[in-house]
Amino acid sequence: MRRPFLLHTTLATIGALAAATLHAGEAPASAPAAVAVACPDAVTQAELNACADAEFQRASADYAARYRALAQDLPPAQRAQLRRMQDAWLQYRTQACRFEAGPSAGGSVQGFVYWRCAARMTRLRAAELEALGRCPEGDVACAARRR
Repeated sequence: MRRPFLLHTTLATIGALAAATLHAGEAPASAPAAVAVACPDAVTQAELNACADAEFQRASADYAARYRALAQDLPPAQRAQLRRMQDAWLQYRTQACRFEAGPSAGGSVQGFVYWRCAARMTRLRAAELEALGRCPEGDVACAARRR
C-alpha cells in the first residue's frame, strides 16, 4: 500500500531502519544524526536518503550563517522585513520540494528527492543572501546598510 508523503516516510541507518512518522503539513523527517555514510559510496536507498539529508544539513548551516551575517548589518525595520521575506521563502521551498517529490509519494526515494531539492534551493538562497550583503559603492539598491 502506498502511503501519502505527508503522513509517512522511512529513512534508515546503515544496518537498521529508523521509521519517522510525519504529521500532515510537515516536511519529511530527517535522517538520524548518528548516520555516517560516505556519500560517494552510498548504494542503498537508505544510504542515499541519509546522504541527501546530510547535504541539506550542510546547506542549511551555510544558509543560516549568511542570513545572520546579512541581518546583523541591517537597521531594525529592514531586519524585520528580511525575516518576513525569509519566512515566505521557507514556505515556498517546502511547497516546491513537496511538489518535486510528489511523483515518488509513498516510495523509498521520496525523502531523497525532497532533501536533494531542499539542499539545492537552500544553497541558491544562501548565495542570494550573500549577494544582498555585498554592497558595491554607489549601489543604492543594496540591502545591507550600516546602522
